[in-house]
Amino acid sequence: METTEEHSRRRHKRSNGEHYNAVSVDRLSDLPDSLLCHILSFLPTRFSVRTSILGQRWRHLWSYVTNLVFRNNSQDAINKVLYLHKHRNINTFSLTDGVGCNVNQIGTWITYAVARNVQNLDLYCCRYKIALPRCLFTCETLVDLKLDSCGVIPNGGAAGALFLPRLKKLHLIRLRYEAEESLPHLLSGCPMLEELTVCLFVSSYPRKISSPTIKRLAISLHLDGTASRNQLDYDRRLEIDTPRLFLYSRSVVEFIGGLHNVKCLRLELSHCTEMVDLLYSAWRSISFRNLTELKLSSDCLFLLKFLEKADNLEILTLSQGGDAKWIQPKQVPTCLLSRLRAIKLVGVRGKEYEFAIMRYLLLNARVLERMEIIYPREKIEIMLKEISRFERGSKACKVAFISKGVRGSAKLS
Repeated sequence: METTEEHSRRRHKRSNGEHYNAVSVDRLSDLPDSLLCHILSFLPTRFSVRTSILGQRWRHLWSYVTNLVFRNNSQDAINKVLYLHKHRNINTFSLTDGVGCNVNQIGTWITYAVARNVQNLDLYCCRYKIALPRCLFTCETLVDLKLDSCGVIPNGGAAGALFLPRLKKLHLIRLRYEAEESLPHLLSGCPMLEELTVCLFVSSYPRKISSPTIKRLAISLHLDGTASRNQLDYDRRLEIDTPRLFLYSRSVVEFIGGLHNVKCLRLELSHCTEMVDLLYSAWRSISFRNLTELKLSSDCLFLLKFLEKADNLEILTLSQGGDAKWIQPKQVPTCLLSRLRAIKLVGVRGKEYEFAIMRYLLLNARVLERMEIIYPREKIEIMLKEISRFERGSKACKVAFISKGVRGSAKLS
């Protein structure tokens, strides 16, 4: 039975918060070390280290945390943490601009993380021009790699020089590239890659992005200190070959919409009829005002959207990728009335919808100078007979029939 004095003492402790604090500490202390380490892994490393003052049990607990997150820590502090860290594996290593760090020391830390089977590596070091260690680009455990404003991507021309067999996410933000083939070589060494984000400098960026596995792609171009706005007009072309990306209709529509400032665009799309409804809703506020040359391989319905949105289009190359029915627009696109002067139709097979497209373009392209039709050799009589009947909106227009596979073979009408 509790005495009056004991009851009074317990009430006094409760009023001062001592009772509830004791209960809370006891509950936390009852958790296994593995769970406590998991909880600490959500904290920046400087805060997880501070828990060592909570008691004897907490003294070394932080050193078994598998996430190491450094935000503006000093070089000495980072070195001490890595020296005392006891776990053999690192799940996440994140470094944001250390204070007073030696560039060689940063490379050593990256090597340390790679040696401990790091899975997620996030580096942001805009203050330093660091040399990324080669072992980073042959790490067999990396799943997610983010590099922002730090170092140079090596060329890695030799087979196996750049190989990240488990990498699924790659973010390359404002980096330099040792050679034009640096990024293609890196991507070819990532057989599991699903997501790619690249932020490139206008003055120097790779000309090709190719991967058979990428499902999500984000690209942005930025001026840097060595570039001027005039460089935006340079003939710099970026070839994108990511066939798996095009399985995701909405992603494709949003991606193409992000290219609204380009002057020359080449797109190869197949089975894209299901995207048309998305186009009508997603492209209402988008226009390709700078687009003057379009090379398009797709269903004809996709062509319509570009004609409607590219008022300054001058050159069109069209390869049919399907048998979609041609639907004549209710209003003639502006580019046909005042800009489009050259059309090239590739792989014409004499299909009904192909003649419908040719009839429409010849009738409505008011300043058209030349239409080139590349066709199978055996179709010449059909082509000449049909197209000779089509009315032309431009009196200056010449139609050239070029037999596929026969160089220099052409007939004019």
